[in-house]
Order: sequence, then structure tokens, then C-alpha cells
Amino acid sequence: MHETKRLKIEHAAIGVLTLIIIILIAYFALLARRNSFIVQEINDGQEFIHELLLTNEVLKAETQNLLWEMEELQAEMAGLQAEEPIDPMHYRVIQQILAVAPERLQQVFDEEVELNPPEDFIMLPNNHIMVSGQWFCTYNEMPITLYAIFGYWLWQDEIRLDLLSYSPFWIGYWRSPWESPNNHSWVRYHAMETVPVRFYWMGGDGDEFGYNVEYLDGETFPEQLAYYALKHLNRRIVDAWFVGTILYVNLHHSEPMRMSSGTFGEWAMYTTLVSSLSSVPSIDALVIMVDGHRESTFGGHGMPFQDIYLIP
Repeated sequence: MHETKRLKIEHAAIGVLTLIIIILIAYFALLARRNSFIVQEINDGQEFIHELLLTNEVLKAETQNLLWEMEELQAEMAGLQAEEPIDPMHYRVIQQILAVAPERLQQVFDEEVELNPPEDFIMLPNNHIMVSGQWFCTYNEMPITLYAIFGYWLWQDEIRLDLLSYSPFWIGYWRSPWESPNNHSWVRYHAMETVPVRFYWMGGDGDEFGYNVEYLDGETFPEQLAYYALKHLNRRIVDAWFVGTILYVNLHHSEPMRMSSGTFGEWAMYTTLVSSLSSVPSIDALVIMVDGHRESTFGGHGMPFQDIYLIP
């Protein structure tokens, strides 16, 4: 009987242990499953954070690109704002020149005149403009290139034109240096990088004659020519440009009066000015204008600048 009771107790103990083991197995299985879920959630969270970081980097790059584009746009807008407004008067003058100048020049040459494109026109100071074109001279039976300077002004909201000077100055006569090798286009720079120019001086009694050499920058030739002409010759140059191998120099309108100093003084100023400008290398001819006018008279004795100076 005691044996039977012991067996019952053992079976009961084994059952309790088995139940405890089953409970522990189930508990650890649940715990492992829960840990698996936690690990998965952690992995998903890390992946989400990684995607957020990548998205943030992409947004930062796109933001930087937008900032660069905004800076470029602001720079373009600043450049546009810095540009000087275009004078509508310029276009009105060009249109009036195209409409009136051919007929006006035809009256002079008694032949049909064809103007060059407006890009070849030169706007001069004090409401002057130089135009170029061609006409067929029946006397020589050949096409001739012409230049003309018009003055313009506004009268009752209408552009008026006045023909001031032109070349050739009479029918059938022509100076070969006027023929430009580059289709009569004009430039404000010299072909040489460094341009040696002699600025002449003359003694008070005329027995001394010499020069100072200055080396001008070819790209800024007109500005430097004006600077050294004022420095060495006391002459005021408004602008200078080239048409082919011809040098045009436009003096200030006050120069004729400033050069009035007696016969010898005027001759000395004339000689030193022409000699200095003629020393510019690589030119075949020189044209000196005053306020856009050719063959201007200067000095108190009425001495004129020639129409064109041929450079030997």
C-alpha cells in the first residue's frame, strides 16, 4: 500500500514537473517570438531612419541647386538692371536716315545711292551721324563708295536731318585710300597690340622740332590717343576710329578757337597735330574733323584742315 502511494506521489510530481516544463517552454517560445517581433521592429525602424537620412540628403542637394539657380537668376537680373536703357532717339534717327538720306544724297550725286546697313553707321557727338553707301558713277562707269555726315534734331516730335558734309566732294573724282579692304566697317581699336605714336613739339622760334614716343594700348587706342594728345599737344580729341586703313580723329568743338594764337602759333599747332596723328602706324590716310565736320576752319586766320591727308 505504501508502494502504491509512493508511485502516485511520483506520478503526481512527474506531472507537475512536466506541466512546469511545458509552461516554461511555452513561455520561452512566446518570449522568443516577442523578441523576434522587437528585433524586426528595430530593423524596420533602422531601415526607415536610413531612408529618412537618404531623403534628407536628396532634399539638401536639391535645395543647394535651387539656391545656386536663385543666385544665377539674381545675378542675371542685376546685370539686366545695370544695363543702360536704350535711347529710343537712336532708332528714330536710324529710321529717318534710311528714309531720307538716299534721296538727299541722290540730289548731290545725280545718281541712285544705296546705303550700307545701319550697323555700319557711326553715331558722332553733338547729334551727328556718319553714314556710308555706294553709288554708280556714270562718268567713271564704276561703283563708288561714299561717306556722309548728317546732323539731326527733334522738331515738334519729328526728326529733322541736315546734310553737313560728304565724300567724294565732286562727281568723277576719287581718292584711292578711301577704298576700305574690310567692306568699310569701322573699329575703335588698333590691329597692333602696342602702338608706338610720335607726339611732336616745336620750339618757340620754329628752329627746334622733335617728338616724344608713347606706346598706346591697341584695344583702348582712342582713349589713350586722347589722353596723350592732351598731355603733349594740348589738343582735345573727342573720339577716334578706323575705317579700313584710314584714321578718323574728331576734335572737340572748342578747338578752332583754342588754336587761334597768331600765324606762327596756329601753324605750329597744326603741324605738330597733323605730324603726330600721321605717325600712327599702319594707316594710309588721315581725316581730321571738328565736331563731326570735315574740312573745318581753325584759328583766327581761317586755316582749314584738309579733306584727307595721304600718308606716304
